[in-house]
Parts: sequence; structure tokens; C-alpha cells
Amino acid sequence: MLKIGLTGGIGSGKTKISKIFAEKGFKIFNSDEIAKTIIRNDHSVKNSIINFFGTNSYIGDNLNSKYISEIIYSDEDKLNYLNSLVHPKVFHQFEKVLKSNLNSKILVESAILFESNFHKILDYNILLISPKAQRINRVIKRDNINKSDIEKIMKVQWSDKKKISLATFVIENINFSETSVQILSLISKIESLSEKK
Repeated sequence: MLKIGLTGGIGSGKTKISKIFAEKGFKIFNSDEIAKTIIRNDHSVKNSIINFFGTNSYIGDNLNSKYISEIIYSDEDKLNYLNSLVHPKVFHQFEKVLKSNLNSKILVESAILFESNFHKILDYNILLISPKAQRINRVIKRDNINKSDIEKIMKVQWSDKKKISLATFVIENINFSETSVQILSLISKIESLSEKK
């Protein structure tokens, strides 16, 4: 089994890069999407969120993302509390995936791979970095949110400098076609390293 982590700050291009891994036969474990599913469907998590953040936390069964985002990206303690509810459940889901895919190649895509200590149980960890202005422009196009909201999210995420020391490989994602070539080369390198283990 080969377990690789892929991370980077908001707008660094994780999802586009993870598609390259999928094309090369990797099973993708998108921890951010798993977290969203847990927040939507896990009753104990929902109850804890409502008790802590108030009854405006959900609209029907769906998290009131605008309301919650305004709170957690202005108060790091509240962001950490939310993560403490969700992270153990995400790890549990990952353990289930591992048990049912013993001979697979797995890519874990996560915005907070290092912050959550997820990287410690993986074989290799890739960090995507891009200039701040480029990341902001990507997110504005993708999510149609304003620059100040994106900067609030960036402020609570770890800096690239802090993440670089924990990464096995660092890829600068400025031009996607150039990055694609680097990623394909890196996949070959990792697979050959894995075979030698």
C-alpha cells in the first residue's frame, strides 16, 4: 500500500492536481469533502455544533456555511473546536478505507494535512505552493467570494514556510500544464521509491 498526502493553502490547486493522481490509479480520499459529509450527517457532531455555535448553525440539514465561516475565521479557538469535533471522525473514515483497500495507492487531499497531524501516518507528503495573489484570483473565480473573506481564511491557515519543513516534496503550482509534468514525474519517483522499501 502506498499512502500519499497532498496539501496546500486555499487556492493552491489541490483538487486539480488530485485528478492527475486519480488518472494514475490512485484512490482519492478527500478529507475536506469527508468532513463536510460528517458535518451534514453525523448527529452527534451536528448537536455539538448547534450547542456551541447556536441554532443558526444549520439551515435544514445543511451547515449554514456563511454564518459559521464568519465565526471560525475570526476566532481561531472556535475554528480549533470545530476541527476537534470533525477530525477524529475523518480519521475513522480513513481507517475504514485503508482496511478495505489493502493493496491500493491512496492520495489524501487535505487543506490541513499538517495541522491535523494526518501527515504522520502517510508515506510521503506533497505541499503545493503558489503566490498569494494567484491563489486569491483562483478562489474568486472558483467560489465567487470576495478578497477580504479569502484573506481571513489564509490568515488562520499555516504559512507555506511552516509547512515546507514538514513536506517530503514541495511543488510550485503557477502554470498548471508545467505543474502536471512535475506531478507525473513525481508520481513515478514515489512509486519507484515505494517499490524499493
